[in-house]
Amino acid sequence: MSVTAQKTRLLGEILVDQGVISPLHLDESLHRQRMTGDLIGRILVSMGHATEQAIIEALGIQQGMVRVDISKRNIPVEIIKMLPGDVARFYSVIPISFEDDILTVAMADPLNMQSLDDLRQITGLEVQGAISTPEEVSDAWKKNYSFETGSVGSMLEELKGLVGTEELSLEELGQQEIISNVDNLVELAQQPEVIKIVNLVFLTALQKRASDVHFEIYEDDFRVRIRIDGVLHEIVRPPKASSIAIVSRIKIISNMDIGERRLPQDARIELKIGDSLIDVRVATLPSLYGEGVVMRILDRTAVRIELGSLGLSPGTRKKVDTVINKPNGIMLVTGPTGCGKTTTLYACLNVLNTPEVKIITTEDPVELQIERLVQCQVHEEVGLTFAACLRAILRQDPDIVMVGEIRDLETAKIAVEASLTGHLVLSTLHTNSAPETITRLLDMDVEPFMITASLEAVLAQRLVRVLCKACRERYSPDQEEMDELGVPTAWRSDPKFAFFRAKGCAACDYVGYMGRTGLYEIMLVDEFVRELILERAMAHELRNYARKDQGMVILREEGLVKCIQGITSAAEVIAKTDKYED
Repeated sequence: MSVTAQKTRLLGEILVDQGVISPLHLDESLHRQRMTGDLIGRILVSMGHATEQAIIEALGIQQGMVRVDISKRNIPVEIIKMLPGDVARFYSVIPISFEDDILTVAMADPLNMQSLDDLRQITGLEVQGAISTPEEVSDAWKKNYSFETGSVGSMLEELKGLVGTEELSLEELGQQEIISNVDNLVELAQQPEVIKIVNLVFLTALQKRASDVHFEIYEDDFRVRIRIDGVLHEIVRPPKASSIAIVSRIKIISNMDIGERRLPQDARIELKIGDSLIDVRVATLPSLYGEGVVMRILDRTAVRIELGSLGLSPGTRKKVDTVINKPNGIMLVTGPTGCGKTTTLYACLNVLNTPEVKIITTEDPVELQIERLVQCQVHEEVGLTFAACLRAILRQDPDIVMVGEIRDLETAKIAVEASLTGHLVLSTLHTNSAPETITRLLDMDVEPFMITASLEAVLAQRLVRVLCKACRERYSPDQEEMDELGVPTAWRSDPKFAFFRAKGCAACDYVGYMGRTGLYEIMLVDEFVRELILERAMAHELRNYARKDQGMVILREEGLVKCIQGITSAAEVIAKTDKYED
């Protein structure tokens, strides 16, 4: 049967021919389709007659592809080398044959036609797809590309050599009449070198566990940096003339308006790379010398949302568990931007997320999609503020509510009302410490009686980098470091007393750190704290009481413990926490 004829076949006929469903199943699903108007493939899956993978394979056959079993196939090395390992992983494909000047690749997602277009641009060859499964492609990649260790780094080094504009054919980009034409921008964005740069930068960011990718344009320079464990590292400087083409490429894959270069744009896309499902938030910002782009990476398969993995000490964890298991009240998580507040809230919700309760969140933006949570996105431009969203949520009969951030008095008042009507409310606030949160609420004109009636606890936090266990080195701290961290006098005289510091090795990419952990302080709102709030007590009075009577360990003290344990360094703790005099 010809490819053209194959494409005209109906999906149901292909599934029957493949033995996936019976003619009776097909008639039953077609009857339901006439009533619902839903897609036949979706109906078959919902009725339990076919799996999603079977539907995907049938749709691939409808496109003229063949099903291949690559688990038992020995692919020649010369075929494998026709496609770099990182490119194969990015698109979840494996090259399997090259005949009549056509490269055939087995695809984990045979419906992704854009992948084939990109591969044609990258390789300069005619590329056709064959049907496989994600598991088979992943296993084949591990088997056939083991020789390509560090290929991303080496290929980025090659790209650093593209210092002229001739190789990228972008010399004309300096002419306003060229870049104002959207068709020209699309053509430039489809160049193989541009596709390769964007893909390799993104893969490098994933391999190095980066949270953000920055494309930054200056007067005479264009650099790409990635944020790892809160610190930016430069990875490559593409030719300055390639900046517009690279930004245009990012806009295309983000479904942005490629012709709009005067206004900021935001988008959210979902990518499947290898075994990982990645959410990417993309934001452009017009600047003096061109558009900058920042991509925030959220790896759904890697984000830690277990409360036990965040670095809480046993004492703090016990207090948090007590508070979040109360039937009502407010718990606030505080700290500066990027200190992990939202992750802590997700971890708390993960503990509470049982079939017996209804949890609704309002966030700006929704950072991570979690099963069995009703998550609402704030849209202030259309009037859907935190306050408006929270009002609507309370009409949906929730048991637990998470508010992404309390930004104003109106949101604070509604959160208090929610807690007083029997809801547990979790939210965040931007303050430096747990006691200062009370002062912040009072500054927002929240009445003291409202705070005392609803607030149960405040959890302040910071993120510090974790020392690489393979290369950290032990040392005796000097007097200045011990004074900064408030090391007790009795400890200083111990000859065995020591800290650990970063050194750098191949395992940590010579940074000295791998990953981050949290420092926490929790202040419970007991009867005496309520009295202090009603008296509008200062933050230092609240702190002194919490430390002496509640046993609250402040952030810097928690950091000192982690320094002694070799988890982090004194430099990290001093940089991320404040010193308070008794």
